[in-house]
This record gives sequence, structure tokens and C-alpha cells, in this order.
Amino acid sequence: MVVENGKGGFTPVQVDWRADQYWRNRRLTPSQLQIHDVRIEDTGRRDDENGMLEMREVLSSTLLPVLEHRDALANSLNVEEFSKNRNEQTHFKNLASEYGWMNCLRKDLRKCRWIHISSKFSQYLTGCLFALSDWSNNPPEIIAALHRLEHCVHQQERFSKHGRYFAPFFEYLSNGDGDIKKEDGPMLLSVPFLDWSVEGTPPPLRFQIDPREGYQSSKSSSHLLRSILQHFYRLEDTTDRESQQVFTRHKPWQTDRNLDLKVRRWYGHYPKSLNVDELWILVVDSRHIVTFSSNQSWKSRWPPLQLSARIMEVSFRGIRNNFLNSATEQDYTSTTHVITTLSGALGMLHRNRFASYLGQLQYRLHRSPSTKLVMDLLQVQEELNIIIQIMSQQIELVQNLHNTLKRGRTRAFSSKISSANTPISATYARTPTR
Repeated sequence: MVVENGKGGFTPVQVDWRADQYWRNRRLTPSQLQIHDVRIEDTGRRDDENGMLEMREVLSSTLLPVLEHRDALANSLNVEEFSKNRNEQTHFKNLASEYGWMNCLRKDLRKCRWIHISSKFSQYLTGCLFALSDWSNNPPEIIAALHRLEHCVHQQERFSKHGRYFAPFFEYLSNGDGDIKKEDGPMLLSVPFLDWSVEGTPPPLRFQIDPREGYQSSKSSSHLLRSILQHFYRLEDTTDRESQQVFTRHKPWQTDRNLDLKVRRWYGHYPKSLNVDELWILVVDSRHIVTFSSNQSWKSRWPPLQLSARIMEVSFRGIRNNFLNSATEQDYTSTTHVITTLSGALGMLHRNRFASYLGQLQYRLHRSPSTKLVMDLLQVQEELNIIIQIMSQQIELVQNLHNTLKRGRTRAFSSKISSANTPISATYARTPTR
């Protein structure tokens, strides 16, 4: 809850969300969301007149005042006006009842609000787009985007023995003319990325995850965290081979004291194996964006095992510094945060781990060749091929996204030039010739 501190403000305290029957029956609660606001703040420096971009966390306990209107969307939305199909009307009513409280999280921000959810259920995509959209502005366009989202999920979702997953893709969900309107409209993106698991018992998570996370069945829609072998061998059981991973067998910090000190100082945990996670990015509009991934992230000490901490502490600061050094005035929108999020998730592979292990195998093969060493070499080659395949998919997706955004900006700039020249052209058109 939030209590008044006597200074005109409020102090957040611990809230038991499950104590309320309303939240106990919800798939998502505020305690499962990590909310960050990007805004300009005054630094207090004389040479900094315009302030600096900062990312601040919004504690879930501070949301209680706005959540008093949690049923506003469900009570005010008249789905009969938007759809004549009875099944669709029922579907929209269920979405408003289940996820409508998230509409209170919409805020008229100068920059951007970022929401991160540490669970990957495909129905959350529809729920977040439905609840976070501005229904006071063009509801038919929102319904069309929901239809495209559901079609996109069915088209891109794949099935395997180790759980569901998305093929790498990005798709705009708006019905804009060309790429000009699409850039600020809803978009869905999914990309696989590599990360490490940790040795020993993982530290307690700061943010709760969905209790169904990690539960696999034929009816589950969860996209589970998978090892690189499970990612590649989709219909085979790889349990007996997981312990043979290069990242599991090779532990160079045991013989390198400097490396051991670096790992313990910067990360606090030793990496155990290499996994494949998925990053989902749902752009709602130019000021609201939602991301989804698992809670695991080896390169994050606080909050423990949170990918969002790496995005906030590392990649955002790099993007912000580029903004400060840019000669042109730029706005930080959801599209900018897509780039920030991709920067924080991709490119996490530690190539020296493979290089040192290959060096050891090469030395041992020259000294005493054996079938076991040859099999170890084939194992390294196999894992490297999987990693190269994943990185190729990442590069292709980023390049296609970059080209699309570049075309959109070029068309937008051309549109501004043509609209600026329109009055002059019209004047000449109305001038009679002699």
C-alpha cells in the first residue's frame, strides 16, 4: 500500500496482492510487472539546460491510487458497437475482465513507459495489446490490430518436444498507409538470444513469475527456456547429452585466478550451461512498450537474474549517451526502446570460452590422439554451428528491421517536404499564365 509521509508525498510499503480476491484470480498482477518510465530529469548542472534522459523504476505499491479505477475499461467499453459477432464480443469481454486493469498503467508521458513481464505465454500478448491500447482513439484500428496479432501468433508459432517457440520475426499490426504510420503503431517482434544458466541454487527472484511458468503439457502455451541442444534437436530427448556441453565441462576459472576474480566480482555466479531464450517485444504505441522474457540472466547481479536490469543499466545508458552526443534533436519513443532492448539481449556470447577449450583439445590431439578427443571436437563443432545459426537469424532480423525503419523515416521526411511545398505549388497553379 501507499501511506502519506507528511511532506506532501507518499511512501511505498510492502503490499500483499494475493490477499485481495480480485488479484488472486488474475493471471497477471502488478507484482509480476516491472515498470520503468523514461523521462527527462533536471541534473542540477549549469551547463545542462535541457536535462538528461533517465530511466526510473515504478514500484508496484505506488500504483494503488490509479488501480482504484481498475474496472473502468471493463465497465465503459461497449463491445457491441465494435463487433457484431457474438463469439468475438464474448472474447473481448473476457479480455477486458482479465486484463482491463492494465489500462490504468497508461500514462501521458513525455517520453516512454516500458513494462517487462518475466513469463512467456502467448495469450499475454493479446491481453496486453487489448488493455494498454487507447480505446478513445479509433477502436476499429485496435480491433484490426488484435486480429492481426492473433493471426501472427498462429502463423509464427512452432511446436517441439521441448515446448513451443516462435520463429524469428517482426510484424507491424497497424493498417497504416505505407511505413509512415506503421512506425508509431503496434508491432510484435520475437528473436532468440543466448544466455547462461548459473551454478548452484539461483538466488531468490525479486519479481514473482507466473506460477504456471515451467509447467509443460500439451495444453500449455508457455514458451519454455531451452538449452542449445533442445533448440536444435526439436523432436529428440537430449537429457543424456546436456552434461557434455562445452559450457558445462570447461571451467577455465579453476586454473585462472584472474578470471575467477573477475567472474566473482562482476557477476557473482559461475556460468554452467548455454541456453536459448526468447525476447518478445510488443509495441502498443509510440509511448508504451511491453517486453517478455524468462527471468534468467547471468550477467545481472541486481535485481537477481533479471534481463530488464541489464537493459536498464547497460544498454539504455549507451543509447542515452548517443542521444546526448547527437547534433540533431531526437525523441525517445517506443521504437527507440526496441533498439535499446535488442542491444541488451543480443550479443552475449563469450567467444573466449570456446577458443580456450579448442586450444586445449588441439594440444591434446597432437600429444595423444584418441577417439574420445575426436568426439569432443565434434561436440564443439556441433555447438558452434547451432550458435552460428542463431546469430545469423538475429543479424537477419535486425537488418530487416533497420531497413524497414529507415524506409519509414525516409518516407516521413519526404512527406514533410512535400507538405511544406504544397502551398507554393498551389499558388503557382492558381496563377494564370500570360
